[in-house]
Amino acid sequence: MELLKDSRESRALARILEFTKKVEKLISEINVEQLMEGGLNPYLIAALNIRDFEEIAELFVYKRVERSLGTSFGNVIEAFLAELLGGRSGKEDPRCKRGSKLKHWICWWDIVIEREVERGGKKYRGVVLSIKSGPADVNKDIVSEFIRHAKEAEAAGYKPYLVLTYGKRAFEVAVSTLKTEGLDPRDYLLVGRELFGEFLGDPNYYERVIDAIREASAGVEVGVFDRIEKKIKEIAEELKKRYGNDLSKFLKDLS
Repeated sequence: MELLKDSRESRALARILEFTKKVEKLISEINVEQLMEGGLNPYLIAALNIRDFEEIAELFVYKRVERSLGTSFGNVIEAFLAELLGGRSGKEDPRCKRGSKLKHWICWWDIVIEREVERGGKKYRGVVLSIKSGPADVNKDIVSEFIRHAKEAEAAGYKPYLVLTYGKRAFEVAVSTLKTEGLDPRDYLLVGRELFGEFLGDPNYYERVIDAIREASAGVEVGVFDRIEKKIKEIAEELKKRYGNDLSKFLKDLS
């Protein structure tokens, strides 16, 4: 599929490519000290009867990569969507500057779109979005917090949405928590393709975005699994250097 050509779309895509080029740095920064400072649960290692440092290093590195890349990419997706939808982070609002005595309600929102919209026969000054990666990243506490901030936004004349960037449907906990507060999930939840249908008029725009990211990323040599394997060996060697074969001392040092 042809790459996104619109200037707004191009800027959004550039956010993704910036991340792709930083993957090497994110993996290279993983180190033994992070492992020793709470990077793995010693009880889990003992319970799984893991007996060599290669397996420990593998468990730690994959866990760390998932956390590091997941967190970093979550921020990138927010920036990507803000560009694509013509919005910006709530934290960029002048009322959210450090030193403000009272934190403004808008600072909480991941994306703020300052554009008049009409939803359900009601006109709003703009739209505010809380972005979560997918269904598994949402629990009852997160939805309850969203509801509290959504009421603030509506009082100020903004239409709030809880957005899951991928997935076919939200988990029942999200739906039931909204219903408990008297909110119709269809009016407050956008999942996967629904986001593009709501704001860009075409739920299949999702496919265009995926194809564009894949095509653009094809020109960036990441070699993520080779880098991970190299890092695993590096961590394992450092552990062996420190502890020899004394796994017991290693586990005690973790706590």
